[in-house]
Amino acid sequence: MNWRERLIEQSWIIPLLPNYMKPLNEPNLQNQHTKEFVFEAEEFISDLSALSELPRLNKTFKRSIQGFAYKIKIKQKKIHVEMVDTNKSSSNIKKRVYITIFRKNIKQENGFGKVIDSTIYFQLQGKTVVRNVRRHPLFLSLFHHLHRLDLSLSGESTENIVAPTSAIEEQQLEPTKDHHDQIKALMSSVDHTYKQFRTIDAKVDKILQDLVTEIGRCTEEFQLLDLEEKHHMKRMIQHDLPNLLNTYDSLTNEQKSNAFLEMVTSLKNMRSFLQRQANDLQSTRMERMNYLLKLNELRYDPNSDQKKM
Repeated sequence: MNWRERLIEQSWIIPLLPNYMKPLNEPNLQNQHTKEFVFEAEEFISDLSALSELPRLNKTFKRSIQGFAYKIKIKQKKIHVEMVDTNKSSSNIKKRVYITIFRKNIKQENGFGKVIDSTIYFQLQGKTVVRNVRRHPLFLSLFHHLHRLDLSLSGESTENIVAPTSAIEEQQLEPTKDHHDQIKALMSSVDHTYKQFRTIDAKVDKILQDLVTEIGRCTEEFQLLDLEEKHHMKRMIQHDLPNLLNTYDSLTNEQKSNAFLEMVTSLKNMRSFLQRQANDLQSTRMERMNYLLKLNELRYDPNSDQKKM
């Protein structure tokens, strides 16, 4: 931390700072919604860090999910992130976050790419408030993920980087370069969830068994999934599924009784999603097989016109 950062953290100077430099300190934003808001951004950045099949420089990537919209612009010198609560967001306080950092090889501070902008805009009592999220506990891990992305873009190793506490403490699938490693991590995560929550109820046990089976089917041709499909599957396994079951398990007996049917329905919807995904992959395999059979017929069938030529 340089002298300027130490000075800004002094309480007496905060009222003198311009709004965009004042640290975020709004209790109404310290909620689960903001944690999800940051978590989804971290997932997006992690996916880009692991992306190797497409060029990432001078590109803009977008993702929309659950009332959140994200945009990441990757340039030769800078990385820019936009995070927005859309009209579909359930948050009572709509917010926008803008983060821009220099690439580490262009300009750095303390071993990280220098942060140019890290502002949040939100509405409070009819007024637009501007604050800085650089040192806020809920956003700290976001800058760590950006650092990993920067290193990945430069071809540097990210294996020995120690992450700060995540916005949501849970199993987190680290970006990997090998499909086998991703599949192994996915299966390990779902097996852990199954063993932890199978005793909730016989119905839950059966659905979880089906989930494990369908995930196994999906991973048979994991490389055929695109980036968004992999993200949704990863999010379900490492976040949505354990989060749902853990929250249900923390309820009182009366609350569990009231929420049981909806919880089971949610699990069934997850199972249906995975079944559709697995069936689509099966269809893709058959299409590829039919194509190869047709190609081989043209090449090697003695009655083929191409063979005669």
